Amino acid sequence: MSNTGPSGKRRVWQSFADAFRGIGACLKSERNMRIHLVMAVYVLFFASQLSLSRGEMACLVLAIGAVMAAEALNTAVEKLCDFAQKNQNRYIRFVKDVAAGAVLLSAVGALLAGVFILFRPELWRLLWGILGHPFSLGLLALSLALAAGFVFLGPAWVEERLDRLRHGK
Repeated sequence: MSNTGPSGKRRVWQSFADAFRGIGACLKSERNMRIHLVMAVYVLFFASQLSLSRGEMACLVLAIGAVMAAEALNTAVEKLCDFAQKNQNRYIRFVKDVAAGAVLLSAVGALLAGVFILFRPELWRLLWGILGHPFSLGLLALSLALAAGFVFLGPAWVEERLDRLRHGK
């Protein structure tokens, strides 16, 4: 079965599959992308527990999307630079530094948006409520431990361990 339509163009679903494969590759290879994803999940969880307006939620989602898109583009630039130039090169270093700076700028912007939107008395009541209930606190601690494992060990580590279990190694 062909991936192209009658006019020889690629099918839309194939473009989406390529994009999702790229996101997966970025998550698998880049610790910083995993950090951004984990932070996004926590921000969206806590935001969903607050009485935010649709506009405030939209701002958070846009800020998260901007950071993750910048990280993905930074990864693409770095991989392309590494492929194009195997040795140290000041121009390649400059390009990589500028791309990393773009991620930092978007992350700082997202952080400030998050502070402006989320830091309200309602958030502090929610946090104290979690800290005051052992079950909720235990769930938070478990989620933080799993998140740390995901960030620092990565999906490749989990995949490797599952393969070992499947093959009895």
